[in-house]
This record gives sequence, C-alpha cells and structure tokens, in this order.
Amino acid sequence: MKKLSESDFSRYQEQGTFDEHLITFNSQVYGIPHIHEDKYLAYYDTTGKMLWLTLFELRGRRGNNAQRLECLKTAIAEFEPKRIVTTSPEKLKTEMGVYSCESTFFDKDYQIKLDDFDEHLRGGCYQDLRYRVNNAVKRGYTFDVGREMTFAHTYILASHISKRDYNLWDYQAFLRLDSYIRNSPDVKVFNAFLRDVLIGFDVVDFLGDIMATPLGFCLDYPSLADFLMHDEILYAKQHGYDWLDIGWTCNPGLEEFKRKWKAIPKFNICVQEYRKIGGS
Repeated sequence: MKKLSESDFSRYQEQGTFDEHLITFNSQVYGIPHIHEDKYLAYYDTTGKMLWLTLFELRGRRGNNAQRLECLKTAIAEFEPKRIVTTSPEKLKTEMGVYSCESTFFDKDYQIKLDDFDEHLRGGCYQDLRYRVNNAVKRGYTFDVGREMTFAHTYILASHISKRDYNLWDYQAFLRLDSYIRNSPDVKVFNAFLRDVLIGFDVVDFLGDIMATPLGFCLDYPSLADFLMHDEILYAKQHGYDWLDIGWTCNPGLEEFKRKWKAIPKFNICVQEYRKIGGS
C-alpha cells in the first residue's frame, strides 16, 4: 500500500468516477490515504485503528472481486485494523481470517447526465420541477457560490445533526466539514438565501468531468432543495461538466427526489463492516 502525498490527491481524484473518490474529503474524514496497485484507495485512522477501503477501480482500471479481495488482504496485513469498512461493486466474503462481517447493506449512487437535461425545464416531463423552482423564485430565494463556512452554516449543520441519529462516520464527516473546505482549494459552497439569511447549502467538489455534491444541508423551507439542485445543474452545464453526482440513495424519499431530477443509478454499492474477532 502506497501512502499518498498531497501532490497525489488531485491526480488520483481526476481519475475518480463518483464521490467515493473525493480523496481530500475522505482523508479528512476517514484517515491517511493510501493506494493499492494504482487502482484501489484506502484510508486508515491510526487513532481508532479503523480501515476504509474504496474497492471501485479508478477510471481506466479494470478489476474483479479476486483483485478486490487481494487488496483487502494486503491492507489487513499492513494495518492490522480493529474494524474495516469496504465499499465495493460486489459483495465480498463474510469471513476474512480473524475478521468477520457484522453488517452488509446495498445502495446506489445517482448521477445526472447533463447533456440529456434541459436546464430551462421546458416541456411536460419537467412540469413538476418547473413548478417547484418557480415557487422557490417567487418566495425570494437567491443563490451564491462561496468558499467558506460561517456561523450560519454551522447553525444549519447543527440543526441537521439534531434531527436523527447517524452512523459514526456520518458524524465524522459533519464535524470535519470546515476543515475539508479550508484544505481543499477546488471545493465550493453553494448557498441559498432568503432576504440575506442563509437557509441552505451544498458542498461541491470535482472529479474530472464530474461535479459532485457529497454533502448538503437545508432548513425546512418549501422547494429549497429543488432550488439548489437547479442552480447546481446550471453551474455544472455552464462549466462543461458531463455528469452531476448527487450521491447515494440513503432512503426512499431521497431516492424519489433524485429520480424526479432525472438522475440515474450509475453505480451499485455494497457496504460491508468487518470487526476483528475477539477485538474490542
């Protein structure tokens, strides 16, 4: 496993195919970034002895489950972690030496093919979206692109966290969001305002021809998420991106929202959590 230097980050991120390959983000949240055979990314948290493996090949690299398992074995031998989380196109073995898979769940990553999307929302197939975006405009929402987290952003983030329980790695992502933005020169913050008051924002990063939104937070305002989505599509098309990655399904309501915006499930994802047998 080769440890990545900061100069490697952008080179490998350009080869990513969806938000699993946002290296700066993942290194802020999950640990020190490494790469296996120039193909698979891994992150190791030395404090918690937690290993995160992204077993989706970088762009242009072909792989199979045997190679993914070999990466997992190599990473186990090198880091000897207490816990492992893998994301993979296919399900892996449930037993790996002294490690046992304690949970498995499946998801999909949704992306919008921008050439196929009419940003002017013309025609019957865009009727519902047109109504929602026009409703947001009538309410007076405005849009701006920024580069920093403020107290207003922190308030919205805290409000989001308070609504339900999340997995540990979700909390890690939320709490390290400010550091991610400050340490990522390409990251942008897409803000929505009502009468100069911040009411929602999305964090946006870039992978080659893909614009990705790994995290977003909105207060409870009508049509706000639709307003932000439309402005992000306009921005992505204006700047020549081919795809807008809007993230994982997560729940039925969010999946319905993504499909409403003409997003397609571009990647099937299997997430598996392993624990060392007899470990704490």
